[in-house]
Amino acid sequence: MITLIWNRKGLQFVASDEAGHQIIVDTDIESGGFNQGFKPMELLLVALAGCMGMDIVSILQKKGGKIDSFKMVLKGEKNPEHPRRYLKIIYEIECKGEYRREDLIRSFELSRDKYCSVLATLKNPPEFEFNLL
Repeated sequence: MITLIWNRKGLQFVASDEAGHQIIVDTDIESGGFNQGFKPMELLLVALAGCMGMDIVSILQKKGGKIDSFKMVLKGEKNPEHPRRYLKIIYEIECKGEYRREDLIRSFELSRDKYCSVLATLKNPPEFEFNLL
């Protein structure tokens, strides 16, 4: 469960989870925010990168890979008109250590096609329900 509370200024919010972790959700100044936190569409990429990164590193390690560092950069190309959804997401992965290249590629494919819950949700959108509290 995620709770989102408006900061009562601009378009800035604080999001928190059940464990008490918090992040600032904001937008740029031109759009009414304070540019002090992640934009919602950036958070989507964070969720996707986090989910896939965890899968890839875990799978690669299970295949015997010794990873010294792992970096994933996601770039989203947006629709120029509303809704400004991502039309394309580009992954760039830098992984250093001792592993077979084909194992890294297979780890990515397994995350993409089988394990990543975030990507599966994007591919097959859930049913939405709206309730007023």
